[in-house]
Amino acid sequence: MTELQDPPAETLVPIDLRVPADPSMSKVLRLAASGVASLWGFSVAEIEEIKLAVSEVLIALIEHGAGDRVDVGFLVSKEEFHVHGAALVGPEFDIAHPDLALSRVVLDDVCTEHGLGVVGDEVRINATLRRPFPGV
Repeated sequence: MTELQDPPAETLVPIDLRVPADPSMSKVLRLAASGVASLWGFSVAEIEEIKLAVSEVLIALIEHGAGDRVDVGFLVSKEEFHVHGAALVGPEFDIAHPDLALSRVVLDDVCTEHGLGVVGDEVRINATLRRPFPGV
């Protein structure tokens, strides 16, 4: 058996997932994110922050997307964990909705940087946690 080698710290490894717009998918994505983060050597406290960011991105997209599907991806290196998500814009989408304002507050607390916007027919959310994590 060959020993696995970690990629260099500057390499970001992409992982992309498409899930149904169902809140129970939060458990699946949190598990995926924690497994990936663990492989990259993130601490238990850092993984908890990553899982919080992943849940916040997913739930905001489910609640404010068109209800079809949600695309979520991770870019991972030894120094950062980036979460990005997209969903089709729902007919009642309002970027100023109070729930989205609350999502921004949560992401402000756990992320190094984040953003939310509409691109074409999709609402997109990005969240980056860079070492040292703000909440840890």
